[in-house]
Amino acid sequence: TFVGFGFGPIQAGLFLTEAFRSGNFGRLVVAEVIPEVVAAVQQAGRFTVNIGHTDRIEAVTVAPVEIYNPAVPDGRDALIAAVSEATEMATALPSVDFYARGDESSIAHLLALGLQRKVDAHGPPAVIYAAENHTRAAALLETAVLEKVPTHRRDSVRRCAQFIDTI
Repeated sequence: TFVGFGFGPIQAGLFLTEAFRSGNFGRLVVAEVIPEVVAAVQQAGRFTVNIGHTDRIEAVTVAPVEIYNPAVPDGRDALIAAVSEATEMATALPSVDFYARGDESSIAHLLALGLQRKVDAHGPPAVIYAAENHTRAAALLETAVLEKVPTHRRDSVRRCAQFIDTI
């Protein structure tokens, strides 16, 4: 499972498209807070990206894709479950300031719950790419996530996930 947070051009055009093209993932899941975008992608079950080459434009349809709004309880639950199964994840948000925004719907909260569930289920280790154009994005994301994890569980969460910068 690949999980993305944010459904802008970096997530859709780079992370999700490359995850799809790699053939390494049976499931593509993404979090997005704009209700109209969530509804449109849920209805279609896919999205298309245009890739420019020197001699042509290639249209790549990414499918199937699941998209959920973390502000909606069912969406939150689906995202937490997906995080617990994921081997790779990527954030592509407007700023590192979004990591802890939204309390229960924040990326930090979703990752904290999903990673704890991953530990409990002996799920696969995961790599989490932080793509927020900040030189310390991964460290900031890891800190925000661990602040949401009970102290006695932090080491086990650290062992199951590697936070990596991707500016």
